Amino acid sequence: MSFLARRLGAAVLLVLIASALVFLAIRFLPGDPVLLLLGEQGASDPEVVLRMRAKLGLDQPLLAQLFHWVWNALHLEFGTSLQSGLPVAEELARRIPRSLELIGGGLFVAVAGGIPLGVIAARHDDRPVGWLASGIAVFGFSAPVFVTGVLLVLAFSLGLGWLPSSGYAPLSEGVGTHLSFAVLPWLAMGFAFMGVVIRMTRASLLDTLKKDFVRTARAKGITERAVIYRHALPNSLIPVVAVIGVRAGNLLGGTVIIETLFNWPGLSSLLVRACYDRDYPLIQGSLLSIFVLFVLISLLVDLLLGLLDPKLRDG
Repeated sequence: MSFLARRLGAAVLLVLIASALVFLAIRFLPGDPVLLLLGEQGASDPEVVLRMRAKLGLDQPLLAQLFHWVWNALHLEFGTSLQSGLPVAEELARRIPRSLELIGGGLFVAVAGGIPLGVIAARHDDRPVGWLASGIAVFGFSAPVFVTGVLLVLAFSLGLGWLPSSGYAPLSEGVGTHLSFAVLPWLAMGFAFMGVVIRMTRASLLDTLKKDFVRTARAKGITERAVIYRHALPNSLIPVVAVIGVRAGNLLGGTVIIETLFNWPGLSSLLVRACYDRDYPLIQGSLLSIFVLFVLISLLVDLLLGLLDPKLRDG
């Protein structure tokens, strides 16, 4: 419980600091949001400009604006989009689950393919099947995400015609239809990450197989399969889980390319659109949401590592 309390306290502190940094970063961007919102004709009237500043709260001192922003953010109130006129919280509520689904699907592909291939690469380190698994890993983390995405579209959409090339279908249209649009983005995001998982699993397992307890297990006559899957692999997963956690947070940045390439309406594409439109409330809400997701993913990884390794939990 003390381990959990420390991690939760650090996460809350990070979110508070991030909310203040996001606010200050947006305020120091070039350009006046009021003038951009009113346009040339509206900005020519000083009274209209003053009323708009008062409406947006920009006429208050900077510290007062910061306090109100942090207080409202804690209550999930991020203001109103300057372009659509909709509450920012509603936009985020629609987009965040879609980005989380994209990250979760990519992680599933990376872990489901990466750990077994990493075990194969370690068990057959000097055989062609091991070389093939290592080759997949090298191609995975060497090829850019957009290259992998384009190749998948050419193969499964334009070539075979099995899956749609882009777009999004909500679950209300059917699970099969929804998954048909999600498979290619999941594969594109997960394949690059899978290369890292393969290499990390292979290196960690090869190191564990040299440990004394593995030699003892083999000396007792335990089968090689049991030695690997019951003794060596569980002890090899701690660094793998740590890498997965760090890269899972980094996948939030990779979703920008994937969402653009496959026309996936997630959080990253919302942020890009808000930046083009200079929609400051939407930019602030999107940036803070991305940081909060990163902190939550890191928190979950810390808790999982604490369960796997008591030394981390007691340190």
